[in-house]
Amino acid sequence: MRDKKIAVPYADAIISAVKDAKEMETVGVGLRQFAEVYAENGDLRKMLNHPALPNENKQRILKGIVDKLGLSASARRSLEVIQRRGRIGFITDIADAYDTMLDEKLGRQSVRVRSAFLLNTDEVGVLETIFSKLTGKKAKVEAVVDKTLIGGLVARLGSKVYDGSMSNQLKALKVKLEQEA
Repeated sequence: MRDKKIAVPYADAIISAVKDAKEMETVGVGLRQFAEVYAENGDLRKMLNHPALPNENKQRILKGIVDKLGLSASARRSLEVIQRRGRIGFITDIADAYDTMLDEKLGRQSVRVRSAFLLNTDEVGVLETIFSKLTGKKAKVEAVVDKTLIGGLVARLGSKVYDGSMSNQLKALKVKLEQEA
């Protein structure tokens, strides 16, 4: 489900309830972990959204997963409220909104980088430095491998895309050669 109108108020309430920056990070990680488990498990989604299953049973199921994941008390309480209010189906949207709000609150900018090969820690560090200077905020680089790229990388910073991929460079070369011909 994708609904920011529902997700944003929940994310805002959660981030407002947590005062410590370190705990805010921990809650964000917990929300994201639960969202991934929820997205991957169809049976879990059916149980937590089944209208005939009593809320107490849903809370027990939720508690079992939270305990297994080792989530913090704040993350557990947040998930319990979301479940009790029948909004657990929006957990991915809530986690996304929370991440965005947390980055804003902590003066960070998320940068999603796709590359043909796995980037090492030093390379990620260089990218974080470059994007931190570019944005004036602390850049948080999320690097993923994209086998469809021949080489180079593509970075998404908000709605702006920086395409330094080999395929993009080849396209530019083709256009230039066609213009010269």
